[in-house]
Amino acid sequence: MAINPFSNVVQPMANKKINYIMNIRYGKAFKIPRKILKHLLSSLYPVVIKFFPLPKVKSIDETLDKISNDKVSICRFGDGEFLYIIDKLNLPFQNYVPKLREKMIEILNSNNPNIIIGLPIGYYSLENLKLEAKTTWRSQISWIYPRLKKYLPEGKIFYNASMTRLYIDYKDTSKSAGYFEKVMKIWEGRSVVLLEGDKSRLGVGNDLFVKTIKVERILAPAHNAYDKINELMKEALKQPKEKLILIAMGPTAKVLAYELALQGYQAVDIGNVDVEYEWYLRGATSKTKIPGKYTSEAAGGRIVEVSNDEAYNAQIIKNLA
Repeated sequence: MAINPFSNVVQPMANKKINYIMNIRYGKAFKIPRKILKHLLSSLYPVVIKFFPLPKVKSIDETLDKISNDKVSICRFGDGEFLYIIDKLNLPFQNYVPKLREKMIEILNSNNPNIIIGLPIGYYSLENLKLEAKTTWRSQISWIYPRLKKYLPEGKIFYNASMTRLYIDYKDTSKSAGYFEKVMKIWEGRSVVLLEGDKSRLGVGNDLFVKTIKVERILAPAHNAYDKINELMKEALKQPKEKLILIAMGPTAKVLAYELALQGYQAVDIGNVDVEYEWYLRGATSKTKIPGKYTSEAAGGRIVEVSNDEAYNAQIIKNLA
């Protein structure tokens, strides 16, 4: 079976302008200006959505039910992917690759009934979000959506990308337990193949996958996983189609989920769910580092210890990291 060709070449930082933009977006020196800009953009939110009405997005419950009941695949998009498409920016864990951007635009415009596309919670509702999360989404939508809108087909029904972000950003977390139960039903009684970054370690040390028949893992680099897209597809296509493919790999996950779904697999872009579950189990009130797991949004969370977990190591069927 032929595999669609992808570029294996990671593009370097194009020029000093890209470096400067990256420093503004992520550098510590610009923390205060970013905060000021964030609140300014947040204040513009009511005006922005008046002139640029938001798309129709289903709820988290509707999204989880759709995946479980209809066995569809999902590609989830967040603010990082949107900025990758709009501004052609490097992300902290994925350098800019033109073909990756082109593929993500193709995915956003797909109309395959077996593939649903997820947009973040801010595009669905700001209710019950903590003040910081609400301000973030108001500002992100103000900054992103007027320029993103042209990449979204008019009238398309989207699903909820935050079906994996079920705890930390909410004021009232009383629904979180039910959400996690629904997530686990997606793979209950099924054999699962996880395509994940080599430091992600989904389900290690908790009961996230306790109701599966079997878990196997194909590992990719924690950064710039798109370098390995051909190898990852080749390994994934070796798996029987009755297995559920779960993918936690940033922007690359969208491409893998999409291409595998086209080949007849159910592939779920599931990144973030394990870290959210760990925060839920700990009763965390802020985004804290999870020992032994890549926690990109927490201080120090990208420094991950070597795993000596024998059960985890035994699940690895291919290491492409």
